[in-house]
Amino acid sequence: MGAMKESSRAEEKRRVPRIPVNFPVTITWGRKQYRWQARELSEYGILVASPKVASPSQELVGEDVQLALSLNPKDPPFSLLGVAVYSTDAGVGIRFKNVSPEHQVTLRAYAQVHGIGISRPQTSPG
Repeated sequence: MGAMKESSRAEEKRRVPRIPVNFPVTITWGRKQYRWQARELSEYGILVASPKVASPSQELVGEDVQLALSLNPKDPPFSLLGVAVYSTDAGVGIRFKNVSPEHQVTLRAYAQVHGIGISRPQTSPG
């Protein structure tokens, strides 16, 4: 029975599916700003693809950053705080910090609309 604890930790990490996305993200780190593309999103974090050219992705790990997400071209981008938790060839994984309840709702709604669209029954109009 002792193994239950360990697996529940891994499950917790993945309890929210990450959905493939593609929208611009502005990352502010200190005085520097980067315009990257969001690749995956959940309500707890985001994977952003950094352009290979002069990308500080390794340096960012462990650093606090500010993100401006343009989820919807019609809406103004909204700002979130995050911490870069890892860097791979695919990009930088950022975990959101201190997300306000309204932003959490926005993220969750976006993830549901875009992530579960594949399995959504086609009976409802639109």
